[in-house]
Amino acid sequence: MSPATEELSPRRREILAAATTVLARQGNRGLTHRAVDREAGLSEGSSSAYFRTRDALIGALGDFVAARMSADVQAMGARLATCPGDHERATAEVSRLLLGWLEHPDVLTARLELSIAATRDGDLAERFLEWRDDLVGMVREVLAAAGKDGGQSAETLVAALDGVLLASLMLPVRRRRAFVVESVESMLAGLGTNPGTA
Repeated sequence: MSPATEELSPRRREILAAATTVLARQGNRGLTHRAVDREAGLSEGSSSAYFRTRDALIGALGDFVAARMSADVQAMGARLATCPGDHERATAEVSRLLLGWLEHPDVLTARLELSIAATRDGDLAERFLEWRDDLVGMVREVLAAAGKDGGQSAETLVAALDGVLLASLMLPVRRRRAFVVESVESMLAGLGTNPGTA
């Protein structure tokens, strides 16, 4: 069973949280057992006792980050289920999701770093499919409830949201909220075709 589906021990969680910070701040090349041990304040060799190889560490980190993203998406889905067809609420919830991720930039940056690595690693790519598929499905439902095309448009929107997140990370913190909210409002309003106007 992977760390994404089992209860992590406190020490494993501590190591993976430190690995998230190292990956976010030093990039893929900087992610070493030694750097993780230093970040976690542990004696040298501690992280390798739990994740013996770098591949094992990266795989566990992929599960750790993906599980966190998936939990956030599922929580948003539960809230949206209480108000089907409410475009204003949907816009607010998607904005809330992105802004919540931006409040933890190390997790978001680590996810982006892992996503790049996943283009060369099929096993790592699989770790991100569940939460992304959940998000695409929820966006599809939001669009369909609003009378819009919920097919390929949902995939397009989720890809665009990734772009908004990346652009947000490069903005001053004070500008991020307005940028995210305006971007989400524009994208949700502009994608798809209303059947009555086609």
